[in-house]
Amino acid sequence: QPAAPLWPTGTTGECPQIGDDSGCVIDGGLDGCHGSKLPAADPSAHGKLTAMALEIRIPNDDEWPAICHADGRAFGFNYTAEAIEERRVMHDLGRFRVAFDDGRIVAVAGSYALDVTLPGGTTVPMGGVTWVSTASTHRRQGLMKAVVDAVHDDIDDRGEPVASLSASEGGIYERRGYGIATRVRLTSIDPRQARIRSEFAAPSGAVSFVDGDDVFDVVSDVWERFRRNRAGEINREATDHEFMINVRSKPLGNLTPALYLRHADGFATYRIEERWNDGHPAHHLVVVELVAVTAEAHLALWQSLLSIDLIGEITSRAMPIDDPLPFLLENQRVVRTTGLNDGVWVNVRDIGIAFGNRTYCTDDRLVVEVDGKRWAIDGGPDGASCKAVKTKPDLVTDHASFSSLLYGGVVPSALVAGRRMTARNADALRRADLFFPTSLAPHCQSQY
Repeated sequence: QPAAPLWPTGTTGECPQIGDDSGCVIDGGLDGCHGSKLPAADPSAHGKLTAMALEIRIPNDDEWPAICHADGRAFGFNYTAEAIEERRVMHDLGRFRVAFDDGRIVAVAGSYALDVTLPGGTTVPMGGVTWVSTASTHRRQGLMKAVVDAVHDDIDDRGEPVASLSASEGGIYERRGYGIATRVRLTSIDPRQARIRSEFAAPSGAVSFVDGDDVFDVVSDVWERFRRNRAGEINREATDHEFMINVRSKPLGNLTPALYLRHADGFATYRIEERWNDGHPAHHLVVVELVAVTAEAHLALWQSLLSIDLIGEITSRAMPIDDPLPFLLENQRVVRTTGLNDGVWVNVRDIGIAFGNRTYCTDDRLVVEVDGKRWAIDGGPDGASCKAVKTKPDLVTDHASFSSLLYGGVVPSALVAGRRMTARNADALRRADLFFPTSLAPHCQSQY
């Protein structure tokens, strides 16, 4: 299979909101970051495939341009001939399922072969579901359920215990068994008011600019070390890095090509939009990615970003919800959260493998009933097992809500308060709240 692709129509970290599949606009710059789109719900017709001359199958290579056309039509952007050719190598069409009506594409769904980090640093194979859309002429006929189910079957047949996606709309995927597992935080900083506390200042010379062929060596070396520190983050193959660097080497609307800062244990990628304001410059800097393996790298990279001249605002959607930057500043309020959205949605395909391969914060044994089937998780900081049992459950929930617990970013008491879960008693819920979370909030900077 081809290396796992990450950016079907755009580049990671450059759209202001996950799921803005109409084309991610940053102050006039268009970047078609991809997500997954389903038709609006119609309970009376949901899940019923009407009697039409439809064929659902794996597409062939000659149909790739038509797939791109159908995708652009659904999400509201246009593929150039160059983009169609450029992106072909990033996609394994054997993982796609396409619906045809009289030879015309009317629905698409696919997935990528990814590898996701779980709490504790272990990794498991994952199907990254994407390119999900249906033609407006074929809505509410159960067609999308058919192609998504076919992609799920393919993921299961490949032995990938987890499926996940980024959703273009927030009310679509829970009924497909997906639960929100990470969050996307939109931030804004006025660097003229943001000063690193003097006692924390990083030594000079720790960060430098990097460009040309050296960029690949820097990002590929750091990424694999970095992504194992955060549950929910994914692997990137050499082809992924090459594709990303190529896309980011070009201007994006009013934004410059990407610039790179390097540290021995991290890197930062950013773009700048000019705002001269008739002699009162206040440029806009967009942090595309900030990748730091160590606290020292995190501090040094942010210190360098905050020191760039002529900048009036720094924005990002790459900052985790538990990022320590505010504590490093003289004025913590300078780091403003301007939005908080759903990030990655998870559908656990094999509960035993997925929950048995992560670690837990406390040593305990909890039984969870998921859609009528009971699972005993016996785990702790050193590992776990997860097996089907018949004993009395401590927690009762549905598949989507249980899936949201996999990365450790959701506490069971929140699900109970939200009427998505019930607990046997208060003590069982208290134990579960201590058991499932991670010390670092799960986070995913990658788009797929």
